[in-house]
Amino acid sequence: MSPFFIMNWFELFFLKLGFSFAFAKFLPYLFLLFIGFFLAKWLLKLLKPKISKNWLQGLFFVSTFIQPFLFYFFFYPIYQGDLIEMSYKPSGVISPLPKEALVIIALPGCSFCSQSTQTMRSIRPFLSTKVIYWVLGSDESNLKAYQQLVGRGIHCELKPNIQEIIPLTQGSFPTYLQIKNGKIIKAWHNDTFGIKALEEMD
Repeated sequence: MSPFFIMNWFELFFLKLGFSFAFAKFLPYLFLLFIGFFLAKWLLKLLKPKISKNWLQGLFFVSTFIQPFLFYFFFYPIYQGDLIEMSYKPSGVISPLPKEALVIIALPGCSFCSQSTQTMRSIRPFLSTKVIYWVLGSDESNLKAYQQLVGRGIHCELKPNIQEIIPLTQGSFPTYLQIKNGKIIKAWHNDTFGIKALEEMD
């Protein structure tokens, strides 16, 4: 299963405090390392009389120190798209385009496309650019379904001109398009869209 980008409550908390997307992503890890250090120091102080060998004390300290970090990382890992710019320049031409927006190309029945709406809904207040979903096809029920998922603040449009849009996606859904001055600047697939991409939008 391909990873998909999502922000948890911890990261959203830091966003609400005014931090950037990058800081909101990585501050929890630093915070948990800080907690782990003092937890390990406290536990070692309690158990030191029972652990006579220095190397065992060191092993205990290090393993306890990194536990909160590893636990958090297990549930909310760091992906390549959070560290490296992994966009591509899509082929194909389509018009008209909005002047400036983050466009998500979604396919009806695509589970990853549906999952992306959770993240877009939560981070929309922290983006300076407009967010639009292009739902492929001409079925109004699919459009209504996506509009319900994203709620207010995100616009959804039906796009029946599938043959024009498919080349932009390279067959991967959802695909994220950065549009500036009425032109597609960059695009990301679902498994490459992350913090680096959001920093481009901010």
